[in-house]
Amino acid sequence: MREDFVLFRENNNKPIRITEKSNKELFQRCQDHWYHKRDNKYLQNKKWHQKLSLKFLQNKKSEPRYLFIHIPKTGGTSFKFNVLYNPYMNKKVAIYHKFNYPPKNVSELNIFKENKKMFTLLRNPTNTVISAYYHFNHLQKINFSDFCIQANDMQTKFLLGYDICSAYKVTNKDFDKIIKLIDEGKLTVGIQKTKRMAAIYNLLELPLDKVDNYILNKKIDVKYKLQDISNDIKQHIKKTNIYDNLLYDYILNA
Repeated sequence: MREDFVLFRENNNKPIRITEKSNKELFQRCQDHWYHKRDNKYLQNKKWHQKLSLKFLQNKKSEPRYLFIHIPKTGGTSFKFNVLYNPYMNKKVAIYHKFNYPPKNVSELNIFKENKKMFTLLRNPTNTVISAYYHFNHLQKINFSDFCIQANDMQTKFLLGYDICSAYKVTNKDFDKIIKLIDEGKLTVGIQKTKRMAAIYNLLELPLDKVDNYILNKKIDVKYKLQDISNDIKQHIKKTNIYDNLLYDYILNA
């Protein structure tokens, strides 16, 4: 078991060292989060004979009514700590999160047939692509320019059940179906550090004054700065992430 953790507050690079002696309650929360002790992982890839078992049917009845679709590199880790592991949180939430590499080119989640109260987080698409490259490059081992060429609509693809690096091409029909789901209130979407987060807190019935603002895994010595990425590359990313940008702007301006 870990003996200490380092947290940060939003807009503050000063580390906060958490030990059992300094803050027992927060330390336990860090422990639980680090070892995913309270995660309800949501998987749909059960075989047909498993779905007929008594154990599966019993678990089905007690499944969480809420589903967090955790898109990689959108701030979901800190969100999980601040909200889902929050001591004032009283909703049971399943979490759908994955990163396969090599990616699978088949969908593993069909949000259009889910009957759960679904929610997710979006992030500025250009920043997401850049962050994903530096976070996952140790697996892919390709240069930044090549990654930017092949990266497209990661966030929209993930909502459709595909890996963020899959070769799947999002269509107009896909996009329209997602927008319809949002408009019907079946999928709630938030964007960190914007008023759009209130919709998720309201959905989960978590008072705003009880939401923490810790940041986990903050990289003080990151290998890149956004201002150092050329405008040409940023413009290229924007052009190749049409649906992600449309979705992000739709939520941001709603």
